[in-house]
Amino acid sequence: MKRSCITLILLLVFVGFAQAGVVEMTKRDSNTPGYFYTETIATGATGDDVRVYPMGMDGTRITCLIIAGAGSGKFQFTTSSDADVAAQTATWSDWPKGAVTGTDWDALTSQVTGLRGVSTSGEIVIEIVY
Repeated sequence: MKRSCITLILLLVFVGFAQAGVVEMTKRDSNTPGYFYTETIATGATGDDVRVYPMGMDGTRITCLIIAGAGSGKFQFTTSSDADVAAQTATWSDWPKGAVTGTDWDALTSQVTGLRGVSTSGEIVIEIVY
């Protein structure tokens, strides 16, 4: 009975943390430090809220890439708390470039707690690496 209760508690914690629409970045392989995330976003849709782990003080940059093809899209970022990102109540701002067409990228050099892509027209692919 004790083991079943512990399993249930761990399952509830995991399910509560991995909410629909909020994702964690994937750790890169053991030979390459850092994290990555990629997502295809349908026309006019907003992608998943991607929680970003704290950047180190070593000048780590987050690279954000949009592949929009014939469409256009933009990134949004937040500096809201991790709890707000997880609860999907964060305040989001557009990246300085606004909506871009074709393929474009930028590198963030300041702290953010979350990123997400937004399709303003056509299907887009986003990639986040750091």
